[in-house]
Amino acid sequence: MAELAQRLRYYRKLRGLSVRELAERAGVSVSYIYAIESGARGSNAAKLGLIAEALGVSLSDLWGDARPENGDIPRDPGGENA
Repeated sequence: MAELAQRLRYYRKLRGLSVRELAERAGVSVSYIYAIESGARGSNAAKLGLIAEALGVSLSDLWGDARPENGDIPRDPGGENA
């Protein structure tokens, strides 16, 4: 679940979106995005699909099925508080 949280935050910040903007684009609640990013909540495949679509990435990219060639998880591009 930590990898999902990290990937979601990474792609959201990479796209320059706030949690509210992503939630609106994906049609999910702001609290749902916060809960996933904090690792406090499991994920729903249907909602994750909406979030991935809003971010312009595949569900496997978000879920972590597709790893970069070096095997690293994407790091937060904006720092902890960005």
